[in-house]
Amino acid sequence: MDRPILVTEHNEHGASFVYTDEKHANATLLVDDQRHISRDQQKKAYALLGEIDEWSGNYIPELTKAQMKHQFLLESDTYEPFSLKNCSMSLAWEFIDFLIKFCLVWDVPFASKTLDLIQGSYGWELHCLETKHCCICGKHADVAHLHAVGIGRDRKHISHIGNSVMALCREHHQLQHVQGINNFMRLNHLKGVRVTPEIAKMLKLGNWHIEEGEEIISTRK
Repeated sequence: MDRPILVTEHNEHGASFVYTDEKHANATLLVDDQRHISRDQQKKAYALLGEIDEWSGNYIPELTKAQMKHQFLLESDTYEPFSLKNCSMSLAWEFIDFLIKFCLVWDVPFASKTLDLIQGSYGWELHCLETKHCCICGKHADVAHLHAVGIGRDRKHISHIGNSVMALCREHHQLQHVQGINNFMRLNHLKGVRVTPEIAKMLKLGNWHIEEGEEIISTRK
C-alpha cells in the first residue's frame, strides 16, 4: 500500500494541509499557522468597520467593532473572543471576508480609499459576483466573461464551467473591450473567478438547470 502523502502549502491566508491516500482523496483543511494579523490586514479591517460605523449611524467605532465581531462569531459558530491586535492571520482574513460580504449585501457605501484597500482581498471578486456589485467601482454589475462565448450562441444553453468571470458595471465592461482583457486585468489587479458547477448554479449561468443526460455544449476546447 502506498504511504499517505501530506502536502503543506503556506500562503497569505494560513497553511493549507492536503492529505491524500486511497480512502481520502484530496481532503483539504485550512489550518491556523499561528502567524499574527498583519498591519495590512488591520488597515483593511478598520477601514471596513469605519464604513459600517458611519452607514449604521452608530458613530461609535468601538461599539460597531464589538457588534460586527459578535455577528461574525455567531455566523461562524466560533465563540472564542479575538482581538484585532494579535489574532491569527487566518482568522483576520476570515473576519475581513465577512466584513466585505456584509458591506456588499447591505449596500454599505465605500469611500474610494477603502475601495482601493480591499480590492484584491480574498473573496472580493466572488462576493461581487454574488451581490452584483462591480469589482472595480462597486456599482450595480452583471457577469462579464474573460473569454468570449461566441457570437450567435445562446448563453443560456451552453456550459460556462471552466470559464472565468467577474462582475463589471456597464462602464467598466465597455472599458474591458477597449483596453483588451489582458491589459484590463493587469491594470485593475483582477484575477477572475473560475466557474465551478456550484458557482454556475449560484449565478444561474448557462445550462446549470439542464437535467442530467442532456447534451452540454462547452465554450472551451
